[in-house]
Amino acid sequence: MDINTYYPYNIPFYSDIEFISVKFKNNEDHIMNIYFIDGDILGKLAGMIFPHSERKYQFPKNSIVAIIGEKKPSKYHCFIKLKHDWTYIYP
Repeated sequence: MDINTYYPYNIPFYSDIEFISVKFKNNEDHIMNIYFIDGDILGKLAGMIFPHSERKYQFPKNSIVAIIGEKKPSKYHCFIKLKHDWTYIYP
């Protein structure tokens, strides 16, 4: 197990779920929040990416997430259906 790999909040790494590896890079000057999308509504907070940093995550397969900035929490940056081994860079 890689200690530099993060898992979404409330999903333990030992759960019996198929995971995919993704990487997020935040080039903004503020925190970017990652939320799960449950159907058509915003779900639970999955993780955070700090300013000018990069994080590797293990997300459940077929996850759809929304990226929301800290400066404008009512505005979505985008919705993403995560793909294995992709890197998502903002902005």
